[in-house]
Amino acid sequence: MGYQWWIVVSVFVTQVFLVGLATYSFPLILVAVRESFGATSTQINLALTASATLGIFLPPLIGPLIDRWSVRGLMTLGTLSFICGLGLLSFTEGITQFIWVYAFFITTANTLLGPMTGPALIARWFTSARGRALGIAATGASLGGFAFPWLVAEWLSAAGWRWTLQISAVLVSVCVLPFVFFVLRDYPPLSPEAPSQAEPGSATQANPAMMTNRDILRAPAYWIIGICFGLLFMTYTAVLSNLGMFLEGLGFEASLTGTLISVVAISGLVGKLALGAASDRIGLKAGLGIALCLTGSGIFLFSTEPRYSILFVGACVLGLSAGGMVPVWTGMVAAGFGTPNFGRAMGLMSPMIAVLVMPGYLIAGWSDDTMGSFRPAFQFFVASIGLAFLLLPFLKLGPSARLDGEVSSPP
Repeated sequence: MGYQWWIVVSVFVTQVFLVGLATYSFPLILVAVRESFGATSTQINLALTASATLGIFLPPLIGPLIDRWSVRGLMTLGTLSFICGLGLLSFTEGITQFIWVYAFFITTANTLLGPMTGPALIARWFTSARGRALGIAATGASLGGFAFPWLVAEWLSAAGWRWTLQISAVLVSVCVLPFVFFVLRDYPPLSPEAPSQAEPGSATQANPAMMTNRDILRAPAYWIIGICFGLLFMTYTAVLSNLGMFLEGLGFEASLTGTLISVVAISGLVGKLALGAASDRIGLKAGLGIALCLTGSGIFLFSTEPRYSILFVGACVLGLSAGGMVPVWTGMVAAGFGTPNFGRAMGLMSPMIAVLVMPGYLIAGWSDDTMGSFRPAFQFFVASIGLAFLLLPFLKLGPSARLDGEVSSPP
């Protein structure tokens, strides 16, 4: 196995733990935290809103560093932030402390270990089979989403949420940090077998395809991609984060939350493979359209406050859409702005997405606290997905917009 595949393995492992714990397992933990602190749904969602707020400021700082500095160094800092965040959250004594610790440490980890860094590193190591490598790395999120909710549910039942967070911090220290620090390399060696790569800041990086911040911000693709994915992520993350409280309000047992989240994760694995293959054939724009339709359909089913069987159908549909979100997003950014501008474009786009994501949490919390139900919020989310779908005809990416292989740089 060539060393480039060890890069894929390392990114895969980070996604197993980051997404498995920070995305798929926190809905279970938040229910326990709310009960422990006597907090409202709105207060719990403030932690998520504060996290999204910090997400406005971090990506523009991180994006240029991805193109100019060490991705390995950034991911090491992200892993340390994740470990510290999980550990410190377990010692918080009130909801305000919990909100601020979560907002700073978990958001930093999500930014430094998320879709801005790992895919950029893989893109450096692969020319052919790039789509396959990105797809394999992305399946780590689905594996983590399947395994960790079951484990976290057991840990919560046996030891409580504080011990659960401490166990998670130890696991990240033992399983993720060695891969990130010892295995990752920023660039492949200069050899005939590996793609040629200039050192950051060298003269060979003076690429005529490089765009300025102004060029990126003036591109229509920046705004359309950002708005579409901002609305898509707003609806998906708000629903998933509040799933435990939503099911509790419907009278279901807490164990169902872990089961449905695992269903979302497994369906996400299928979605990654299916949407990835479809996007290679029909294009990224059509792939985004499919993801939007699936997300809207899944949330609509939840908004009916259905019985047991329909909840499973909704979770399956929502998971299928989630599988293609990040691969299609990163593929669109690369296709729209060129791989030399990937980090900068992602860094500039992420704040806009964060601004759109923020209201989703507050709307969900307000809906539950004032209306006694998440239904109004979910109906609003379905309408938001419809708005994003209406923007798709205006998005122009060109004929090279595929997940696999090279993408052309913009003129």
